[in-house]
Order: sequence, then structure tokens, then C-alpha cells
Amino acid sequence: MAKRSSVDVLLEVDKADAGVLTSGLTPYITSIGELEVNKGVVDSTPFGASAAAYLLGVLTKYEPIPIGFFYDDAAEPAPNAVFDITKYAHAVTRSFSLTVGGTRVYTGELWIHDWKVNFEVGSYHNCTATVQFTGTIGVA
Repeated sequence: MAKRSSVDVLLEVDKADAGVLTSGLTPYITSIGELEVNKGVVDSTPFGASAAAYLLGVLTKYEPIPIGFFYDDAAEPAPNAVFDITKYAHAVTRSFSLTVGGTRVYTGELWIHDWKVNFEVGSYHNCTATVQFTGTIGVA
């Protein structure tokens, strides 16, 4: 499996509700968590069976993903201008596009539900936003 560097990943997210996808976030991003998708299973064990049986679930579930980045309130666009839920309204989902390796593109809608800023003295100021995908994710 090939390793990917930051030049192989492009993340775009609406800056505001119902806005336009914001490019230029990638140079500030230090990490993107794992894309974890599962369908789960449903217990289908009949009465009197001696071992559990399951059916594959029908709903796809996406786990929340943390995104780490440098804090820079002077840059435009900067991730904190997109993900800082204390400054910007977030009444509806935001569109996103995540390109990996220059070829695989994931698109869909997400909620920003967590925002953390670390102002440790003697270190760069880093932030983490946790996003939750909702609905169907398109893959091209």
C-alpha cells in the first residue's frame, strides 16, 4: 500500500452553511483521522438455536473523524475560519470533498460537532475539529 503525503490529500469544506467549498485548507492540516465505515449486524438467532446468527445491517454508519491543523487567524482561508463553531453559524450540514491520492474523491455532507484549540506555550498552536458525516458519501 502506498503512503500518502499532504500533497496527495485535498480537503474542502463549506466555510458557512450553504456556502461554497473552501480550498486552501490542506497546507494547514496536520492529520485526518481514519475513515471508518460499518454496516453493523442484526441479531437473527432463532429460538432454540445453540449459536448466535446475524444478518448484515442495511444502514451504513460513518464514525466521527478528528481533523488536526495549525491555528492561524490571519490566514484566509484557514481551517479555524471553517471549523470554529463559536464564530460561525452551523444550522445545517456543510458540504465536503476529500481527495486522496489525487484520484479517489469522497463527497457528501457533514456536521462539525467538536472544536478544540491548544495554546501551549513554546509550541505551535494546534486545533482539532471533529466532524460527523451524515447521509450517503459519494465515491468517485
